[in-house]
Amino acid sequence: MNRKQTITIALMCAVAAILAALMLWRQPGAPGNAGSGEHAGHADSHGHDDRHEDRHEDAPGAAPAHADEDERAIAMSAAQIKTAGIAIDNAQPALIQERLHLPAQVKANAERSVALAAPAAGIVQSVLVSNGAFVKKGQALVTVNSPAVAGWRADAAAARARLALAQTVQAREQTLWKQGISARQDLDAAQAALQEARIAAAAARSRLDALGIGAGRDASSDRVSSTVTLRAPYDGVVVERPVVAGQSVDETRLLLTVADLSQVWVEAAVPGVNLAQVSVGMPARVSIAAQPRELEGTVSFVGPVLGEATRMATARVTLPNRDGRLRPGMLADVDLMGQPGEVAVTVAADAVQTVHERSVVFVRTNAGFRAQDVSTGRSDGKRTEIVKGLDAGTPYASAGSFVLKADLGKGEAEHDH
Repeated sequence: MNRKQTITIALMCAVAAILAALMLWRQPGAPGNAGSGEHAGHADSHGHDDRHEDRHEDAPGAAPAHADEDERAIAMSAAQIKTAGIAIDNAQPALIQERLHLPAQVKANAERSVALAAPAAGIVQSVLVSNGAFVKKGQALVTVNSPAVAGWRADAAAARARLALAQTVQAREQTLWKQGISARQDLDAAQAALQEARIAAAAARSRLDALGIGAGRDASSDRVSSTVTLRAPYDGVVVERPVVAGQSVDETRLLLTVADLSQVWVEAAVPGVNLAQVSVGMPARVSIAAQPRELEGTVSFVGPVLGEATRMATARVTLPNRDGRLRPGMLADVDLMGQPGEVAVTVAADAVQTVHERSVVFVRTNAGFRAQDVSTGRSDGKRTEIVKGLDAGTPYASAGSFVLKADLGKGEAEHDH
């Protein structure tokens, strides 16, 4: 064995001895740990002693005792309460008439509206009224030039001429038969022809009447006119007028709409969850920005079907409008009034606040206020029923509770930091 190999073996033995010593030192009770004493096992790798930590800390995730109550409490002196404008009242019984507040819109009464169209294809000659104009029954509104109308009038004129001829023939045959000059069968034939002519003339006249078309015959020239004039069916307002002079139209094209606005509809949107609260005949109060006071009415119709997009039904209130102040398109609010009932515990409606998706009332304490979880029931907009969480006679913040809600949120934010 040469000198180099001897040195290598010696180094390996020294390293092995050092490793063995380290392993023995790390074992519990090893001589290297003898200086730690009987409590050495309680020291961590950083030298911290955890022997008594269970006496000072709760279980993981547990809040300190009364921590939730402290977080929901707001310290405030009497002077601060007065400065903040917070009013104090006691929870008490009250008579509540539940009010369902709904958005609505004024609309024309569809049962008192008429959409006018041309009786046949043609060209609009003139539009004699503007949109929004008040019209009287029988007033001319639109004139249309239609070849089909001229044809129908010609047919009616021809039917009248045939009827006149048949009457003449029947009268002559009647005279001849009485004189014994003509046979009975000739009189019978004349009477049958007269009956057919009467039927044809009546049919032609009924078609013109049904379409609102006059005879249109110029007596001086015996010429049949192709122009037809559409007239107002009753007193009303022109609420739609989509056509102009020179436009081609047919019987499917709307010319204008006349509505009798002496009575209007106010239609409110009712969410599906509230539909059971609404019924025909229940009292309603309608508020419109242009009106100085609420208008009272009753629900005249409740839609049986929910809208596919809105998932809402329609509740309709019919209102008189003799002065014409209610115009279709106006936005409104409708309050549907339920049956009044005595409630054991109520608070001011403004006192109920929402904190972390829970309804709370700020109850008065010796130190200030505390946010109290409550379950609410009916409300009439002024008083709100408290079903659970508050007893009658409990003092609470009846006004200015939004200030307390803001302070509570501020305190929670500071606590988080």
